[in-house]
Amino acid sequence: MRKLSVFILISLSLAVCFGAIAEAAAGQPFPTYHSELNIVYAQAGDRDLKLNAFLPENTNAPVPAIVEIHGGWLFGGEAATKVDGVGGWQFFMRHGLAIFSIQYRLGEAGAFPQNIRDCRNAIRFIRQNARRFNIDPDRIDVTGGSAGGYLSLMVAMVPEDFADGGPAPGLEGVSARVSGSFSYIPPTDFVRFWNQGPDDKIPYDSHPRLRILFRGITPDTQVHQALYDQMSPVGHVRQGVPPLLICDGEKDPIVPGLHGRALSEKLKAVGADATYWMTPGGGHAFPGGAGFDKVLEDFLVRTLQLDPHQK
Repeated sequence: MRKLSVFILISLSLAVCFGAIAEAAAGQPFPTYHSELNIVYAQAGDRDLKLNAFLPENTNAPVPAIVEIHGGWLFGGEAATKVDGVGGWQFFMRHGLAIFSIQYRLGEAGAFPQNIRDCRNAIRFIRQNARRFNIDPDRIDVTGGSAGGYLSLMVAMVPEDFADGGPAPGLEGVSARVSGSFSYIPPTDFVRFWNQGPDDKIPYDSHPRLRILFRGITPDTQVHQALYDQMSPVGHVRQGVPPLLICDGEKDPIVPGLHGRALSEKLKAVGADATYWMTPGGGHAFPGGAGFDKVLEDFLVRTLQLDPHQK
């Protein structure tokens, strides 16, 4: 388990680093940003849940925001403490977006649906404090990779009254809706994930973690499978979800079998706004390949109503 978590974190970190190097080489100028770290957005028992904010300076009007949810198989990882720790930061800074990276409960403490609830409460807090952060509360996207990709899909796709425990104290009546979700290499179907591997081609065993996250329940009956679906993006396919950009790695060894494509096909079949990207030859990492930059740029411009010339 430990090796797998480390592998996931290293893969995502390398992808971000490589992107940063490419951006620096291109000589793209970025706006000036400042950081506000360790902001408490909610409490879970006696624990403070925190987020980090990376905010553009010298803005004349409220700016759009993007909220990153970190990966780590729902058992590891942490909120980014520097802006270049956020996957896709170059794209976001280029457009002068406010960038947030959030903490959520992990492992047994964050067993479903608590981790989902935490992420939705972070959205509520950011929206409630829009003036403080100088953001537009009606233009908030969410993003993440791996476990963060899964959570970003759930935040976008579940209905407002999703049974996750509801708003934290002080956030009652504040919506958790988002304008769009950019998720990459996410598990999207936990019944399918349970049935995949481990074998010679898929050596990573998801069963121990899923047992903990589902509090010992396995998908061995129709009722239990329905619970797994309820905690999966595939269980919330409907026409009215916000726009989604879902990305797979063609040869992802950790979330194998193009989970994103299967979800995208179901979404498109009901008329939902879903854009799909597969990184040719890609593994468990940030998306890439010829044409991807334009796909992401177009998605951000459309969902956050950006100036397409501000790049």
